[in-house]
Amino acid sequence: MWVKSTGFGLAVLWATAASAEGLNIEGHEISITDDGMGSAALIVDGEVLHENGVIYLDEAVQEFGAMTVVTGVAGSGGNACGAAPFVLALAEGTAPALYGPLDSCREFSLQVQPEALVFSTEPLPSEPGEVWVWNPVTGMTEALPEEFAATEGWEAFPSLAAAHPVDAMKLAPVLSALQAGLGADYPVFAERISDLGSGDLTAEGYLGQACIKFTCDMGWALLYLHPATEGVFAAWHVDGEAEAHVWPTDTSAWPAEAVAALRAAVPQ
Repeated sequence: MWVKSTGFGLAVLWATAASAEGLNIEGHEISITDDGMGSAALIVDGEVLHENGVIYLDEAVQEFGAMTVVTGVAGSGGNACGAAPFVLALAEGTAPALYGPLDSCREFSLQVQPEALVFSTEPLPSEPGEVWVWNPVTGMTEALPEEFAATEGWEAFPSLAAAHPVDAMKLAPVLSALQAGLGADYPVFAERISDLGSGDLTAEGYLGQACIKFTCDMGWALLYLHPATEGVFAAWHVDGEAEAHVWPTDTSAWPAEAVAALRAAVPQ
């Protein structure tokens, strides 16, 4: 499953399904075989175009002039790396052309435009969003990445109910405070707070926590916001280090809720 969006910016979850029985598009026979043991193949007109752990085709097809395009995702399977998008271009009387899968582990959205398909990932505090564009003339090309941007102020604080901490960092004063306060440590914090996590409003503020997927116990980060004082408080831990990092370093100035969250996160 991956995120698919329309040209109007509406995002929905798009379920994909492998088809063993096959499809016939523009005179081409398309099928996906799956041996049930972690190996799948995309076959067009009897020729294997791609092999991977899992391969899925989208139900919808796109038309670009005389060309019909089928999109899908392929990957090794499991949760180590997400399946990446590809484009299968088909036209009657010509050989099928496969573009991708993209060399990326990130989750992509698809935007269908009149003359192109745009695949993109969400910009994060830790890394910009990837943007790839496919069209019938140039094929699949990488576009300029989309940088993470913070455009809201403290007035947007109520929107952080059930929000991931990445959303909390879209508040411009929060992002500015973290970048200035953490200095050289900001990329380390950003990597952790951008990964697996969750957050929500609390009685007095907002608490968000996240961790690096494969080192969750030791590679984590915490973000607490206190709107009454417009305070920003952060903590993070690096695998292999004995103690967690905190900012501001004087925890006596932290709100009680933030201190309690920090104590819960750091083994005593």
